[in-house]
Amino acid sequence: MANLRETALRRILGFTFLLHQNPTPLLQEQLSHAIVLHTRALDNTEFSNKSICDDLDTAYKLVEEHWTRLHANMGILTTLLWDINLLEQFLRSKLLEDYANEPYEVRGRMLSLAECTARPTQQRLSPHTEEDDYSDKYYQEHIIFPLEESKLERAHVEDKLRAVAARHGRPGNDIQPLIEAREWKALAVVLTNDRKLTITLIQRSALSRQGSDRILAGINQIQNAHFESISSASEFTLRNKSQSSTIRGFIFGICDAVTSHFTESSPGPGVGNSSDRRPLLEDVLTQTQNLPLSTSKVNLKKLE
Repeated sequence: MANLRETALRRILGFTFLLHQNPTPLLQEQLSHAIVLHTRALDNTEFSNKSICDDLDTAYKLVEEHWTRLHANMGILTTLLWDINLLEQFLRSKLLEDYANEPYEVRGRMLSLAECTARPTQQRLSPHTEEDDYSDKYYQEHIIFPLEESKLERAHVEDKLRAVAARHGRPGNDIQPLIEAREWKALAVVLTNDRKLTITLIQRSALSRQGSDRILAGINQIQNAHFESISSASEFTLRNKSQSSTIRGFIFGICDAVTSHFTESSPGPGVGNSSDRRPLLEDVLTQTQNLPLSTSKVNLKKLE
């Protein structure tokens, strides 16, 4: 039992030392978990219990395999760290573009990574080729691997990369189109994830305090303009103004559909003219806007 305790202590010291070598966020999490397991085992009166020892050995082997994979050779590690750094720079600049109005043109290797991310979706519609195999391998090594090791939200980051690839790296705000299209659910998801992402970059010193303040101020401004509250990406309440614009769009859509139907089915002149339906439509809108707040205020889930 004394030997087991000595082994656990030695491992804790080793894990702690490795934590100070600035490992990737994923390996850092794994090392921290292993330290917690070994520390708890030291406090356990039944340290010789076989199941406890097996758990510690498993944790140790997972850390060892992970460390070995990252440090198999200098090329793998340097490329990984370069990709992580590049992705963090991209995310910092993209957040500043979307929330602080700083135009950002993506070029060079970062644009190649964005185009590589967008390519798998396009390739599903065409036969698989050797070039596709290379692209898949490149995507695994330079997008998935660094995103996993950096513990960044993969789906959220990939959405940003695909948007950049779609406009060939040219500057463009990805938040305003959601507002103009009244995509409130998508907007709530993006605002929630971008807030988390900003905090993560701050914690990793990948974003300055000044830059983060501007980004968070932009997120807050958009959120306050369109939402009463956002509890989570799927639980939020619209402001009355945004609800009105959504209702107006819905009613105009119905009227356009009805008008189109009568125009196609009736040969008479003037039927379905937009000016003919305007007085009635305005009456409906006026009545809708005059509803009590408690009646017109809705949870966005009901707008899906």
